[in-house]
Amino acid sequence: MNLIQSSFRFICLIVFVTGITTASAQSKRVPFFLGINPSLTVEPFYEKGELDISLLPIVFQRSISKRADIRFTSVLNLGIRKTGNQISHLGLETAAPFFLQKKESRQDYSKGFFIAPVLSLTSNQIEKHQNIGLWLEPGYHLLFDNAIAMSFGLQFGGTYFHYNNGATKWGSHFGAKIILGKWMGKKNAE
Repeated sequence: MNLIQSSFRFICLIVFVTGITTASAQSKRVPFFLGINPSLTVEPFYEKGELDISLLPIVFQRSISKRADIRFTSVLNLGIRKTGNQISHLGLETAAPFFLQKKESRQDYSKGFFIAPVLSLTSNQIEKHQNIGLWLEPGYHLLFDNAIAMSFGLQFGGTYFHYNNGATKWGSHFGAKIILGKWMGKKNAE
């Protein structure tokens, strides 16, 4: 394992531990959102008919203030390739949605328009590279009765590719994100 791979795994671990610590350090009464982010990925360098399918699209989101949340999305993709199918991407995406409308209380469920900086750290097992994605995601978090929610977002930005052979490059990123889930926990008065 080279130094870049070790550094990449260390950064992933730091982001994950920081996120869990931040989420657990908040009041136990603050509700959290648990959802799924089903997705398909097609890159320009894939051959015709090749794609990635998300196998474990788990999303965890929690309020950290009356306007901001923190969101974690697991990345575990199955690569459908002409040479054979196998796990392609492994990693974690983290975002900090900032909502335009301030909530009355942190215990209220998040909803409405947001803009989020996004950091994605993944390792591609098929094409043999690590990725660091830096994106901006404007979107809308739609809240239904019974705390069911759906989030829509568009991601714009860039991805840094570091190949195992030492080659590096930047690529543009555009993605559509749909998250379905439910807010858990009661909305309590502060």
